Amino acid sequence: MKELKATADNKRQWNENFLKYTEFIVGHVNYKGLFFERGADKRVKWVVTGKSAKGIERRSWWDKKCSEHGIQLGAGCYAKIAYIIHPTKLHTCQICGKELRIEYVYPNKRTIEAFKREFNFAIHPYTKDIYQIIDEVVKTNGDIEKVKRIFKIKGTNIPSVDTLKQHVKVNFVDTYSKALSPGVFSNSPDRLDGYHSDGNCCRGQSDKGRHKSNMQRYGQDRRVYENWADGDWKMADRLMSIFRKHDLSADHIGPISLGFCHRPKFHPLTKAENSAKNNRMSLADVKVLLGDEQKEQVVSWHSKFIWDKLKSKVASDKDAVKLSDFMRKNLHHILIVFSMIDEKGFGNFLEEFLNPEYTFFDHRFEGFNPKDGSYKRVVSTKRTGKNQQNNIKRYYRAAFEKLQEYKEIENRKTNIWNHEEVDKELEKLFVLLKAKQNKEAKAQLENVFRVLANIAESNW
Repeated sequence: MKELKATADNKRQWNENFLKYTEFIVGHVNYKGLFFERGADKRVKWVVTGKSAKGIERRSWWDKKCSEHGIQLGAGCYAKIAYIIHPTKLHTCQICGKELRIEYVYPNKRTIEAFKREFNFAIHPYTKDIYQIIDEVVKTNGDIEKVKRIFKIKGTNIPSVDTLKQHVKVNFVDTYSKALSPGVFSNSPDRLDGYHSDGNCCRGQSDKGRHKSNMQRYGQDRRVYENWADGDWKMADRLMSIFRKHDLSADHIGPISLGFCHRPKFHPLTKAENSAKNNRMSLADVKVLLGDEQKEQVVSWHSKFIWDKLKSKVASDKDAVKLSDFMRKNLHHILIVFSMIDEKGFGNFLEEFLNPEYTFFDHRFEGFNPKDGSYKRVVSTKRTGKNQQNNIKRYYRAAFEKLQEYKEIENRKTNIWNHEEVDKELEKLFVLLKAKQNKEAKAQLENVFRVLANIAESNW
């Protein structure tokens, strides 16, 4: 969650080079007028929560910059403007202090393996950009042909190293090719410069969700557990694996982090496109969801109340981004309510909202079309065994660990929804839970979420 990451970000040790970088950025004319403040230690407060008053002030600045540069507000707009206005195109990692370029110039894992295969040339990730690598390994026309094979360049005459580098720039770097990666991913407007604090050199270690063990289990998407999402998560996870095998990023049409189901339907995007889109919906996404919900569940039960209240109000991409913001904040409130229930000792009541039964099936997709993410059919097989039981344990642990994090949020119970009606409905809920009237408590919990949705609608 961005709010939680921001808190952790403020407590971690900052590298001296990153401190210098923060001062450079806030003092640069390109960021004139962008809100920031300093803490008691005089350091720049680099991160603000996007939904807070300060975050909204920052977003207004980014919106204005988009307008100045002719960028239409919508999914991916902040990633575009963050790149355009960055003065050096070099970002400093908060953890190790290393400078990395923000362009897509670093070979990804498969490209690294291809260079090793063609040239017997070892590359440590995020140490050399593609231009430096080409300068080191290309000595002959035969070497140019090897690089062409790596990038699958066909039917193009490339007579020199300089021509090769220019071709790679135009056709791979500038197009955010899936064969390459940036030194840091966009995270605007939460981070002041519009980029994650950690460079990709360290993000695999610093971001729990991107630890190698977790990324390898993105056949089991941890975000599903952490956001208490509905949907056949096992089938959806298996489909995500198919996307990865085709070097595609599976874009949730309705993001899990906004309260939508994890279901086996995705749009195929490049990693760059998905990173730029983040968790913001477009008008086209909302239209797809409205059509899909005529035949299947698209939103998790706890977020259906706000979705039903606001979905008909979306008439533009800007409205869709606004809905994304409202639904993300709403899910934040939902998880806070869950954490309060767990803290009062009613965790067993919450377990009925998890879906461990999907772990007992595996799925094979036939006729997958990488162009649109569709498939002809899915073959499902029942599975029972120790691995399935371990998956269930991992599922429950991740879900409740997220609630534990919410318990530790500073001032969790103040300045949240700031509405007496919510507090009154919560008190009724806790009375029912204490009396072990779980059926009535479920209905009352829905009343709480209904009130939160009404408040959101009044603020639209």
